[in-house]
Amino acid sequence: MQKLGRNDPCHCGSGNKYKRCCLQKDEASHVTRIISKPDPSHISIPRLINEELVWGNELYRLIAVHLFNNTEGLYPPVEIDLAIRLWNDYSSSETPVTKKAGVFPAALEYCLCLIYGHEVTQSQLAEKYNVSVATISQRTHDIMDFADCTLPHLDNALDPLSDHAHPVSRLGMEQAMQQIGSLLEDQNFDSIDEMNNFLNNQLRGQAQKPLPKKPPSKKSQAEELLYSAWDEPNPKKRVEMANAALQLYTDSADAYNILAENAATNLKETAFYYKQGMLAGERDLGEACFKENRGHFWGYVPTRPYMRAKKGYAETCSLMENNSEAIKHYVELLELNPNDNQGVRELLLIAYLELEEWKKGAALIKQYDEDATASFNYNRLLIEYGLHGLSDKLDSYLKKAAKQNPFVLKYLLGMKKIPRQMPEYIGYGDDREAVVYAKTHYHIWQSKPEMMRWLASRRSI
Repeated sequence: MQKLGRNDPCHCGSGNKYKRCCLQKDEASHVTRIISKPDPSHISIPRLINEELVWGNELYRLIAVHLFNNTEGLYPPVEIDLAIRLWNDYSSSETPVTKKAGVFPAALEYCLCLIYGHEVTQSQLAEKYNVSVATISQRTHDIMDFADCTLPHLDNALDPLSDHAHPVSRLGMEQAMQQIGSLLEDQNFDSIDEMNNFLNNQLRGQAQKPLPKKPPSKKSQAEELLYSAWDEPNPKKRVEMANAALQLYTDSADAYNILAENAATNLKETAFYYKQGMLAGERDLGEACFKENRGHFWGYVPTRPYMRAKKGYAETCSLMENNSEAIKHYVELLELNPNDNQGVRELLLIAYLELEEWKKGAALIKQYDEDATASFNYNRLLIEYGLHGLSDKLDSYLKKAAKQNPFVLKYLLGMKKIPRQMPEYIGYGDDREAVVYAKTHYHIWQSKPEMMRWLASRRSI
């Protein structure tokens, strides 16, 4: 049993919300209405969004709809309900501004996963919503801070934790986008409005006309098999599925990506598989695709297996200390997709630092000047030192970096021991972000003794 909420349908059966019907009369009579606790499996999220909650503006409601559309079926309704209500409280209180539709849905889904213990990374959600990891991290931090400070009832909302978690498919959203693309290819529309109407009806399960039944191609069969392979928990089976996909379609880039992660026994073999995936992707996409989609490559879903292979190959080259080759591919990835959904710029920056390409590193930081992660903030110090030695700018750079993440200094100066294991996820400005930075950059700092002495002299900054 629970107290009848202000936004619940009134008990009298009028169809109006309680607050607009009998609430004042009950308050005057000191009456508290009690109702049966709803079964979480029967929660109507669309009704909650469109009828029960009051939104500060239409954009906030649409963000809630976007979140629901991307989480329905992945998590229990009671968990999505909490995320929607959290967004309603947060947006009403903070009136946030956003320029990209996917920013807050991505952050809210990550909050949901943190609260309920689902295994998902910020990188996966960055791919799913086409936003940056840094943005998700920052917005998640803001929302969770708001929840901790202003919503003491949040802990009570966690009581009915589901025993049956619905983990997010690694590439589920990408697969859905592929399917929508294939669906549209089979239709002939006279206008954008007609296409949108068709899609909306399909998403509601109200098809306007029977879809043409044509046998799936070998390529599409391979794609479906590979999407399943990514979520297969058994590595041996993943390898078998990848090889089966190559039998169906020899230019399946993701098949080679799976083999690189699961079949390779050393870095040389890993690089081989990724390179084969890269070459397969180039053949599959064709030269025209590279010309037409350059600048927004990641936004065209069929390019993603190729992009994964190219990034994997570049990272493996870095691990084999072939940074010149790695840099070539990192640069090409950013030229194809300057929005950098894959987080390539941080990898490229490390490679520049390894080779002491200070000017190129400075240009990269200038290109992504809005990046406020620990990586860019602390690497700005190294680049300034590489270009100008112990200049006057270092103090201001250090203050900015320490303000964003004060934990990094403790690891770099040996005040805290760097853990052996990388954290599963990181937050903006938290200790986990500092661990990742220290593990990947400590050797670079140690190679600059003068810089380390200067840093030690500023430890109290």
